[in-house]
Amino acid sequence: MIRKTITLKLFILTAIGSLGSAQVKMGNNPETVHPRAVLQVEHNTKGIMLPVVENHTELPNYNAAHPDLYENKPEDNGLLFYSKEIKDVVKYDGYKWIAATEKSIKNYKNLAILGSNTADQAVANVLGITGRPTLQFNVLNDIDRNIVNNLGVTVNANGEITIPSDGFYRINPSVKTSSAGGLSVGNAATIISLQALYAQASGDGWQKIHENSFLLSGLLVTAGSANSVNSFSTTKYLHAGDQIRLRGGIQADTGLNVGAGVNFKMNDKDTFLYIEKLN
Repeated sequence: MIRKTITLKLFILTAIGSLGSAQVKMGNNPETVHPRAVLQVEHNTKGIMLPVVENHTELPNYNAAHPDLYENKPEDNGLLFYSKEIKDVVKYDGYKWIAATEKSIKNYKNLAILGSNTADQAVANVLGITGRPTLQFNVLNDIDRNIVNNLGVTVNANGEITIPSDGFYRINPSVKTSSAGGLSVGNAATIISLQALYAQASGDGWQKIHENSFLLSGLLVTAGSANSVNSFSTTKYLHAGDQIRLRGGIQADTGLNVGAGVNFKMNDKDTFLYIEKLN
């Protein structure tokens, strides 16, 4: 009995050792293995069962203290689970868990999402007169905030962003604001304006691409009384060397503004500039 046990153990160890540099085929046609496969499964009625979790809190590297809920572990890039919560396969990209059908922000080369760490930008409307300062986006990489610059845009000291190559671009600004007080008899609206300085027509100056207003209804009298997010999405063909910028302001929609103001909350997770090259 002892001799048989030892012999069996030696056989198993030898078989396992031979798999170190071999290909493994499971299921039908075990003698036919794809030349580039280390492990191949072929079956008409049976599949592979991935490890299953009930919800995102059970996934590896979950940490509620992190901004995106997951610790950054690049060495775990490629892990797969099935999530009952979203009824889909999820993959870990080294920084967060996403659905298998979703593009990884970290690894998507045609994407830039810019953030900011500058102070709030206060803008006032006095009897209809207001300025529209350039909103500064200066954070190019912070994966915990989903801020990446895979696209390779550059930003100068004035907050003007240079486009690296020709193509169609989807541009989605999102800016959080809060009331800075004052009196608005009627309605006031925050304004964000996306503008371009075209490299081939710089003599024409800055041109408006798209402008969006977000209505602040009613009588504004209390500083910081309300938060809102002004956002839009637009698509535009841009050339290498073209510049874009985002300006913000406040204006009367109806009635009269007497010193009404707004704060653009630049260092906020809801304030960002999404730029995606589509081709």
